[in-house]
Amino acid sequence: MLKGIVRALAICGALLAVTPTIAAAPMADATVLAPLQQFADGMNAGDFKKAGAAYAASASIIDEFAPHHWNSFGDWLRDAGAFFKANGVTDLHIALGKATDTQIGAHEAYLVVPTVLTSKTHGKPTTEKGIFTFALVKGAAGWSIAGWAWTTL
Repeated sequence: MLKGIVRALAICGALLAVTPTIAAAPMADATVLAPLQQFADGMNAGDFKKAGAAYAASASIIDEFAPHHWNSFGDWLRDAGAFFKANGVTDLHIALGKATDTQIGAHEAYLVVPTVLTSKTHGKPTTEKGIFTFALVKGAAGWSIAGWAWTTL
């Protein structure tokens, strides 16, 4: 049995020696990050037109409140507003962190962004840490958000 374990370890070591190292994902440049920041800045200022302008027309959004999936920023915003009102949520602020994973192509991008949401719930300060996972597309007018999913940590 010990010979089998030693042989398995030797094979694993040989495989690791010949397996190429995966290069780190490229850092997102300002043009790719611009729609994300536009969304956050617009939401933080209550300028939903500005926030919505960061999106592709049929963006897919997944969030933690029902119905959990939307096919446009406008639909999500409508339901988010109703959810916030029903739950006494005010003063939402989105603080995007530095992307921890980026995959950037010529016309598509994927970014994982740690985020802190602060707000007041029935007047009491609340903080929620989570991750936005964004998909972006690049068209003639530049980058726009094709979709995102929110995950609470």
